[in-house]
Amino acid sequence: MQDVQEILPGRPLAAFLQSAGSGWNEGTQATYRRALQELQGYMAAHGPPTVQSLQAWRQSLRETYSLRSINLRIAAANHYFRWCERPDLVMHHERPAKTPSPELSRSEYLRLLRAARAQGQRQLYLLVKLFALTGLPLQCLPGVTPAVVQAGGGMLPCRGQPFALQLPGCLQQELLAYIARQGITAGPVFLSRSGRPINRSNLCRKLQELCRAAHVPEEKGNPRSLRALYQATRDELAARAEQLLRQSYHDLLEAEQAAAGWQTSA
Repeated sequence: MQDVQEILPGRPLAAFLQSAGSGWNEGTQATYRRALQELQGYMAAHGPPTVQSLQAWRQSLRETYSLRSINLRIAAANHYFRWCERPDLVMHHERPAKTPSPELSRSEYLRLLRAARAQGQRQLYLLVKLFALTGLPLQCLPGVTPAVVQAGGGMLPCRGQPFALQLPGCLQQELLAYIARQGITAGPVFLSRSGRPINRSNLCRKLQELCRAAHVPEEKGNPRSLRALYQATRDELAARAEQLLRQSYHDLLEAEQAAAGWQTSA
């Protein structure tokens, strides 16, 4: 180790820990000191800190440490770089890999609808149908209003980017009947019994209960699985349409060849 331990020139680790870490307990100070000394050693062997060299450092951590240990080291580095007034070197924390939702088949989807209908759960029935037939993100649900349903869809705000909702005719008619029955004239169509927006955890709980009644695996009881069914169905239909298009085009060319093609036989 160098006599003066620093990652960026003129920014000693000791000064950082004394200044920025005055409110940290001894355990945090010791953890951050070790993490920064490790980073200093890596940078001494691989060049000065840059976005690229820090990405390489992050990759080296993935090969050695657990997710929690990696994020501890990234947190220490970020504190140091902020203290050095180098926000360009601040890194995002590692996130656990997303486990893909198990695929929901259309037969399982139909069983969910039948179970909801048998239990008289009209709102849940419509929610299952809404997610599975439109791909609507859950966060866009409050944007489904009587006016949107009456129009057959619309552009809904969704995390800074609009979502184009298109309601199939059968679903639109069921929603209009539900709206009339509930006496909803404005605002979100779907609310909890207390009049608040639908809560994700409560919705997933109800969907899992519906799965049990429909003999569908509980892990498929969530809006993400229903939305995935929507996309999978569209992809399958698009593949079929493309195959039919190629076959039709081939048949057309064969017919034209027979009618006006140059004979290639000797």
